[in-house]
Amino acid sequence: MLIDIHSHHFHIQPCRKELLNLQAASLADARASMLTYENNRFLSLGIHPWDASLWCLDDIPALNSFFSDHRVLLIGEIGLDKASSVSFDLQKNVFEAQVRMAEQIRKPVLLHVVRAMSEIFEIKKVHQSVPAWIIHGFRGKKQTTEQYITKGFYLSFGAIFNEGGLLACPIDRMFFETDINTEDIELVYERAAKVLDCSVFELESQVEKNFNSVFNK
Repeated sequence: MLIDIHSHHFHIQPCRKELLNLQAASLADARASMLTYENNRFLSLGIHPWDASLWCLDDIPALNSFFSDHRVLLIGEIGLDKASSVSFDLQKNVFEAQVRMAEQIRKPVLLHVVRAMSEIFEIKKVHQSVPAWIIHGFRGKKQTTEQYITKGFYLSFGAIFNEGGLLACPIDRMFFETDINTEDIELVYERAAKVLDCSVFELESQVEKNFNSVFNK
């Protein structure tokens, strides 16, 4: 089964498992998004660092009821972005509030990280009960891959990736995604399989194992 760990587009295709990312620009937005999708959907939900300024910190714990929903497999995309105009201190506060909830309910997190690797590493050390930390849309080179892998992260590769970074990633630590792209996830797998010199079926089988390991399915 082909797994798309992070998608902004709703598809229904056989032999696909897609985690649809929902917006959480506000509590009302999160509630409306959750009401849109039926019980058999696989979802991810979180406050993107670009939206951190839209939230009052006292309101964030109310997301816990949505995070605990059985359809929500991932808390994300959440993270830190030093290229954003949003206050970095505010981003950190919003991010850590969500990580604490992920830790409490034992769900993995999907991360948006821009120029904030060291801060992510420090926060991960504090919250060791989060089941898995997945970097989404990873385009890093070999050295960056090795730094993340050494610290216990998973990496999710999209339509654009660095071949050296992909080759440096252990196959049991990788996922694939379409993100905002509309193309079929199979095309991402095909590009990756060519670089890794394996078949799409072999890659598909391994990623499914990774998924089952992370989500205890």
